[in-house]
Amino acid sequence: MNLLMTAPIDFSIYYKRKYSTSSEFVSENEYDIFISAYNDSERVRTIFSDLKSIEKHWLVFPEYKYLPSELPKSRPGVKVFDFTNLAGKTEGEIVRSYLSQFLLTNSLRVCVDITGFIRPHLIFLVRYLASALKMSIDFIYTDPMTYKKKEETSFSFDYIDVRQIEGCQGVHSPDSSNDLLLIGAGYDDQRITDVSKKKANARKIQLFGFPSLQPDMFQENILKAYKAEEASSSGRENFIDKDSTLFAPANDPFVTAGVIKEYVDRENKRKTITNLYLCPLSTKAQTLGFALYFVSQCLSKPVSVIFPFCDRYSRETTEGISKIWKYSIELQDLMKS
Repeated sequence: MNLLMTAPIDFSIYYKRKYSTSSEFVSENEYDIFISAYNDSERVRTIFSDLKSIEKHWLVFPEYKYLPSELPKSRPGVKVFDFTNLAGKTEGEIVRSYLSQFLLTNSLRVCVDITGFIRPHLIFLVRYLASALKMSIDFIYTDPMTYKKKEETSFSFDYIDVRQIEGCQGVHSPDSSNDLLLIGAGYDDQRITDVSKKKANARKIQLFGFPSLQPDMFQENILKAYKAEEASSSGRENFIDKDSTLFAPANDPFVTAGVIKEYVDRENKRKTITNLYLCPLSTKAQTLGFALYFVSQCLSKPVSVIFPFCDRYSRETTEGISKIWKYSIELQDLMKS
């Protein structure tokens, strides 16, 4: 099956807006259901507290390792969905368990804050919603001011294995002569190494967030990704060059999806990619971009989204609140592409 046959889509037509402050965002937006992943981040909790919504949902993922005594309580207008008892279950099992507990209809105004989401859970959520609903959903992402420990910040712990994200398994070709692994390269250099070693025979391309969330973060990102150079460079002399490195704004999923599509289409014209593996390890906004590209372009093709799964994640790695971004996605248009 040839990746050349991709549907025409212009990701730049999707609506996005930047808000300079959290108060500006909450004053101009109101929803029926607001969905957010519970963690210790100021940028997550502030928006959850202040935003107007008829219902607000806290999703408590097992990977944050919260004890029952540490969790918020459900109250009028706020429902806490505690999945800590589903530790060891897949992202699909957890997200489906959540969505089975209430009725999500096309007429509802829904907003998902992706800032605190575990990446595989976010990817599966987009995949599921796009196949099940025909509605517009707003996704928001809040930029931090800084990472607490700069390039030494740790995000994930207790590595398990690299596998395909549920619902994102492609129909792969037995021919692996021109396999490609495209990594959204973030600060988690060990995870870049893990996934690169899992696909040791694939050609590796890294997509960096540039412009970055803050001016100093691009340099920090490069310093971290450089630590994974041996595993991710495919024997290249240069770590970063025009043939092996892509760039897209760290806070723009639509440009990210467009950059991936443009690159894959161009490479296919040179020589057909036998199997494509996507691995989102950069910002949650770019992770959303990976999801949009996969859902709109890659179903029933030799493309999979893979991820280096870990048992535990940091509850908070950042300080402060910078800009807030809103991305509006028409699910029915996405699936038509």
